[in-house]
Amino acid sequence: MRIALSIDTFSRTKGGAEQYLVDLAQRLSHHGHEVHIFASQWDEVGDGLSFHKVPVIPFPKSLRFASFAINNARSIREGRFDIALGLGNTLVANVLQPHGGVHWIWFWRSLRAYENPVLRGIKLMGRLLSVKQWVSGLIEEVPYRRQCCPRVIAISQMVRDDIIRHYRVPSERVTLIYNGVDLERFHPENKRRYREGIRKSLGIAEELVVLFVSNNHRMKGLGCLIRALARIKEKGGGRPFKLLVLGRGSMNRYLHVAPRLGFDEGIISVQGTPYPEKYYGAADFLVHPTFYDACSLAVFEALASGLPVITTKSNGAGGIITDGREGFVVDDPRDISTLADRIHHFFDDRTREASSRAARELAERYPMERNFQEMLEVFQEVAAQKSP
Repeated sequence: MRIALSIDTFSRTKGGAEQYLVDLAQRLSHHGHEVHIFASQWDEVGDGLSFHKVPVIPFPKSLRFASFAINNARSIREGRFDIALGLGNTLVANVLQPHGGVHWIWFWRSLRAYENPVLRGIKLMGRLLSVKQWVSGLIEEVPYRRQCCPRVIAISQMVRDDIIRHYRVPSERVTLIYNGVDLERFHPENKRRYREGIRKSLGIAEELVVLFVSNNHRMKGLGCLIRALARIKEKGGGRPFKLLVLGRGSMNRYLHVAPRLGFDEGIISVQGTPYPEKYYGAADFLVHPTFYDACSLAVFEALASGLPVITTKSNGAGGIITDGREGFVVDDPRDISTLADRIHHFFDDRTREASSRAARELAERYPMERNFQEMLEVFQEVAAQKSP
């Protein structure tokens, strides 16, 4: 097939969607398909990939979004492709795979991350007055509103339900395909390989390590997690523990608040790394109390690494977790009492070891190869319907 893949930045290091598309493109090319990348910039190249520069107006962000969507649509129309896949910010595609979920649902749910009502109100007004927000929402809406709606791939059950409800897309046009994970890179064996070395470099001895992975700490609920850990410490957790924060988000406000909660010496921050699998190997379980995630890749990586996971119903990845088996899914990250209780559940070694084995077993049902095969089947169906 002749396939077009559209994304603003084609890079393995940019984010989850970008990393996913790089892998998908390389697999498609390896299987003999003609793959064309339409992007404004890229730092990944590969045999069999053809790159097409999409011109953009870099500033402000609203013009960048709009110019990319318009210029990309023009290029796609001229290309006569069997499949045009868009991951978002695209006007023309016969297959959509929105990795960010539904824009307007994210818009409202994510505001809950601002606990102070005055600050939340200010943030709401800022978003309502933001041209970028309206441009993003309008661009996302165009493909869904066309008379011939494209085939939609939802990356979680939560996102599938949101798309059907918000855009009134016929359910038969929305296919659920969860993200896949690299089961070799993220493996329980990493505990043997990296645990001792990473812990020594971070000054961690035998303490229990609670892992938090994010580049947007407020949205992913770091404040809620710190308060839950402070409550455990106040009540007497029964054993020493540390919080390991992995990601590029600013830590200033959290390091300022933690001492007031009595949790001032238990936070270790690592500002991003190209080798996250090493830090999964050094941790004991992952807590991801997010206010919104279409389908967190960190959850899949933790499960594959044999780490129990605690997340929320606002995370599409939580749809694969069975409460009490591989981890827990809490209703609201602001419910500090429940969050603390679920975290303390994994302070018991035998309980955590049992959930660790279950976590790996669950992850093995979602290899990257499965995701690719399911994507390929959708591409073949769409191309076959289009060919006559």
